[in-house]
Order: sequence, then C-alpha cells, then structure tokens
Amino acid sequence: MPPQLILIVDDDPSAIGVLYKALTGLGDMRFATSGAEALKLLGETPADLVLLDLSMPGMDGFATCTQIKAEHPHTPVIFVTAAHDLDSELRALEVGGIDFIQKPISPPVVRARVSAHLKLKQQSDLLRDLGKRDPLTGIANRRALDEQIGLEWRRALRSGEPLSLMMIDIDHFKKYNDHYGHLEGDSCLRKVAQAMTSVATRASDLAARFGGEEFAVLLANTNTEQAMIVAKRLCEAVRDLQIPHAPAAPSDYVTISIGVGSLTPTISTEPANGASSHSAEHGLRTARQLFELADGALYAAKAGGRNRVEGAEV
Repeated sequence: MPPQLILIVDDDPSAIGVLYKALTGLGDMRFATSGAEALKLLGETPADLVLLDLSMPGMDGFATCTQIKAEHPHTPVIFVTAAHDLDSELRALEVGGIDFIQKPISPPVVRARVSAHLKLKQQSDLLRDLGKRDPLTGIANRRALDEQIGLEWRRALRSGEPLSLMMIDIDHFKKYNDHYGHLEGDSCLRKVAQAMTSVATRASDLAARFGGEEFAVLLANTNTEQAMIVAKRLCEAVRDLQIPHAPAAPSDYVTISIGVGSLTPTISTEPANGASSHSAEHGLRTARQLFELADGALYAAKAGGRNRVEGAEV
C-alpha cells in the first residue's frame, strides 16, 4: 500500500516547518501557503489528511475547509491554529473539521493525533471501496460513478473546465452469452473492464460498470476532441484482445460501441430546458444532461453499425 499523503496548509513557512518536523515518517507531505493553492493541489492529487491554518489572507481556513468538504467530502481536515476561543473551535467543527489543535503545538501530541486520524482514514477508505466496487469486474460500480460525477461536476463548475463521459456497450453481447454461456460472458466483461482501466489511466479518470454489458468512463478536464481520442483508443484496445465472438455475431471478435458526451458546467443567463426564469434550475447545466448527451451518442454509434465512436456536445 502506498504511503498516505498529508497536505499542510499555512501562510507561515516556519509553521509548516514545525509540522513537517513533527510528522516526518508518517507519510508523504505536500505544502500550500493559501487556500486556493491547497484546492489546486487537492484537485491534482487527493490527500489523506489536511492540516489547515485558520487565519490566512484571502480565503481563510473556514472557507477553505468548506470548499474542501464540498469537492473532497472524504478528506479529513484538522485545524491547526493560534485561535484559542470556543467560537472558533465550534465553527471549525461545523464546517467539517474533525479536530482542532492549538498553536504552539506539542509535537508528540500532534504526531499521535495525526497518526490516529490517518489510521481511521485508511480503515474508512477500505470500507468505502468495498461498497463502490463491482464484484465481477473489480472496477467502480454505478454508485461510485454517480458520486464521482457529482464531485467532478462541482469542481468543473468552479474551475470552468470541460467534463466528458463515455457510455460503452459491448456489441451483440447477448449472442456471446447465448453461445458461450454466462461463465465465459463474465470473463468477457472482466477483460473489457481491464482494457478500460489500461486506457483511462489518469488519477481523475473513473471507469465503471454501469449495468449488464454497459460501462462508463468519466473524464475530468477533458473536452470532446480529447475524449474522442481516448474513446477510439479504447475501441482499439478491445479489438486487440481478439476475443472470439459468437458465430451468429456480425464480427469475428468482440467489439464495443462508445458514445461521448462533453460539456462545460455553467450557470448562464438563459433558463435551462423546461425551467422558468425563477426556477432553482435557472440556467444551470446539470449532470443529467451529460448522461443524456453520452447516451444519445451511444444510440447513434449503435444505429450507425456499432464498433465505432460517436460524440455529442453543447
């Protein structure tokens, strides 16, 4: 298991140095001197624990913690601050902090508390992972996909970055199952899932089994052109497996069809379809639209002869 990652956020480099010295050996450490920098680092590489100063210029610790919990709800945050008042401690817990450590710190106490929280994080990750894995293929399940798309949607809405979703269907899979049987069908599903993870390799990519022989891949910070390249590589990867198809199938080997949907989440001045100008959905592109785009593109790929990629964007 790789070492856990601790992110220390403080606008005072000397305070970062004190924490670094106290925590050396507990895991890998990264540092940020502002809330905005911390959020950027977390977007690139998720942390197992954040140690967060309360008083910082610009975005203070309360605002930073609120944003962290919105975008990374399973990342624990410990406040490390010179504030000693009860109101600050209560508010820190209200915005999502799990602990409140006062400066000047006691290195042995901080080390013990951080170590305990890292162990809890490791245990919770293992339990959560069990509930978000498809037992047959080992990749993420529909629940994990729904959760991740909500997180990436909020992140993209804040950053203005595009988001893409691939919906994938194994061509004529019923014929495969009818001819070879369900055990071989399960083996085919596992091989296709492995091909997906070999192509969608970024830390932010999520490959999931959507249901039956249908899969999905979520691509953060990816526009239509980039997603189409990934989708075509995936089609090639499955063809390269050369899994013999059923004699009744149109192709000799198992292939897939892919629909790619892409958009940039925005809040515009125009009402969304069917929404009034006073609606809570006013001008908001929702994650459901991304599913609809990808699903419509998948239908077009299947109608166009299968073993191909179609894209849609707004």
